[in-house]
Amino acid sequence: MQGQFCPGCKSLMPPGSTRCRQCGRPAESLVTSTQSCLGSEAPRRVARAEIVQDSGAPYMPYKPREGQLEMISEIGRFLDEGRHVVVESGTGTGKTIVSLASALGHSKPLGKRIVYLVRTITQTDAAMRELRAISKVKPVSGVPITGRGKSCPLFRSTGDLESVPANVLSMMCDDRKQKSISGRAGGCRYYDRVAGEIDRIEAYCRQELPSSDELDRFCEKLGACPYEAKKMLMKRVDVVVAPYIQVTDPSIRQSFMANMDRADDPSGITIIIDGAHNFPDAARDVEGFTIDNSLVDAAIDECSTYRDPTVWMDVRLEPFIRAFKQAMRAAAVDRLGLNEKEKVLEDDVVEQSLMRRFGMSRTDLESAVSAMEDLGRARTEKLIDSGDARVSDVETLAVRLGLWCSSSSERFVRTVNAGEGGEFLRASCIDPWEITSFLNSVPSAIHMSGTLAPLDQYARVLGLRDNARLRRYPSPFPRENRLVVYDRTVTTKYTTMRSDPSMQNRIERRICDLCDAVDRNIMVFFTSYGMMRTMRPYLESHIDRPRYWEESGNQRRTSDMLTRFKAGRGGVFFAVMGGSMAEGIDYPGDELCMAVIVGIPFPPPSPELNALTSLFESRYGKDRGWDYANAVPAARKINQAIGRLIRTETDRGMAVILDSRTARFARTIEASPSDDPVADAVRFFSESAVRPERIKYVPEIEASCR
Repeated sequence: MQGQFCPGCKSLMPPGSTRCRQCGRPAESLVTSTQSCLGSEAPRRVARAEIVQDSGAPYMPYKPREGQLEMISEIGRFLDEGRHVVVESGTGTGKTIVSLASALGHSKPLGKRIVYLVRTITQTDAAMRELRAISKVKPVSGVPITGRGKSCPLFRSTGDLESVPANVLSMMCDDRKQKSISGRAGGCRYYDRVAGEIDRIEAYCRQELPSSDELDRFCEKLGACPYEAKKMLMKRVDVVVAPYIQVTDPSIRQSFMANMDRADDPSGITIIIDGAHNFPDAARDVEGFTIDNSLVDAAIDECSTYRDPTVWMDVRLEPFIRAFKQAMRAAAVDRLGLNEKEKVLEDDVVEQSLMRRFGMSRTDLESAVSAMEDLGRARTEKLIDSGDARVSDVETLAVRLGLWCSSSSERFVRTVNAGEGGEFLRASCIDPWEITSFLNSVPSAIHMSGTLAPLDQYARVLGLRDNARLRRYPSPFPRENRLVVYDRTVTTKYTTMRSDPSMQNRIERRICDLCDAVDRNIMVFFTSYGMMRTMRPYLESHIDRPRYWEESGNQRRTSDMLTRFKAGRGGVFFAVMGGSMAEGIDYPGDELCMAVIVGIPFPPPSPELNALTSLFESRYGKDRGWDYANAVPAARKINQAIGRLIRTETDRGMAVILDSRTARFARTIEASPSDDPVADAVRFFSESAVRPERIKYVPEIEASCR
């Protein structure tokens, strides 16, 4: 086939090229060449790690990359000193294997158990894979922990467990177990077999170090309960791999620690927090809650099933709940202005309304809420006994009302809101003191992520002890294989988009031009699903190549599309920053070659964000309040998206950020300005693959947390 010739730089391109691959000259300037085109370069192969034993690090199963032995030694020394280590580790440093090797070297001689925390259940698989590799060179054991809803074979076979609240499932399970223990009818046949099969299950775990799903299937083949087996194994293994919720939720954490025989001894564990940039938000989210109108109405409807009980003196249950609904509505009417949907409640207006209505003191109100919870709990037990797997609405409302009454502190932002379903109250946690207290009771921990800078901000926000050590380790991969540029001619800034109607179309056309210029797998990351929906019609009609879309609330369909995208070449996957596609997924080799980042993912304005900014200003100085609450999270999300590109030594990847505001933190994400990112992309991907030579290992040492 005849190619095309660029008269500017004298380069030969494949037929159909839209730009010169060397200088970026547009298609109309190219001429047909009389020479044959040799076609594009062959796809890259992804190298597999070979298991070897290295005497420099007993629990390192691979041939070490540049700097890994130094990382293991240094992190291990800090753990031995009883410190927390905050680590930002570049692509290629092997965060998972390095952290496990360091923690095992510290913990095994002391008889300590390692708790490896991940954001989602699916991420437990990566830790178990590395433990399998370690087991080839040193004896090591581990178990992945999942919730009852995922692992319970008895109730899973009877219906959709996702609709059953966790506490109801727990009560149902406990009821079945008690019947089994006492030899009564209606017990659990899977629980009955756990004790007799646990040694066999443990032997399987030690030999195979299975993923969570593999362990579940093995237990079910034996007729034993996977959930109960995992609880028993937690006392017997070296490493427990679990989602954040196992420690961020205080009630779950109590059982979690007890199952490891560490209820009163947090010094007997070493914690590893993977993806630590997500951890503070996860800790805050678990303490937040909402009381909406539909819940209150459901509780009122449920009152007819009771025999007109009282909650305090002569105050009846139903009038008490109706008075709360009136107090909530009055707060909305009084505090929300015209067209306002949300207002911060600086006082306890709802509680005061209830106390005035019934002549109560604060202590009396708390007693009434407690009595209401007792009534609801008794109702829940009756529902479960009758086979109705749900929690009493009265109990749910009472629990949240109790939390509301105790949330009037600086740790929470309390708001009254108006929505389609009526008024509702929301309490958002901005200071995760509960998890801070627990973490500081654990002497040794590793907090690691590829995107934690600035490390002192992470340590301060999480409230780590003053002796924490902060370290940044660079990637050993060739820097030339990665390019990040930002387009200084466009922006998604709200005020600019509103004043310049052409800006959206300029961004859409820039996305299309980038997709046309690079015949590789591309991911386009938006700041929100709303922005993605707005631009989708134009992109669908102007990008003529396989297109895939992340779908909010449909993880299965998104996963199927991702599989097709990774298996093919020349496709475009549209996703959202901070979503599942932008974090925790590897795209080695040709699975992903370019990332287009549309806008800066600043957190959306909200009373919670304003309160968080004020909190940071009061603690760390006015100049750091906005950065800590807005700029730092945005930069981390961008870096997470960029981090999908380079996963092996031979990967080459480019990121283009379509927003001039990137200049604010260009140094943090190592981005350069560009007036023509399309030409930059053409030139980058036309270059020969860089030979994977190592860069010099130079760890960046940050001061201890102060």
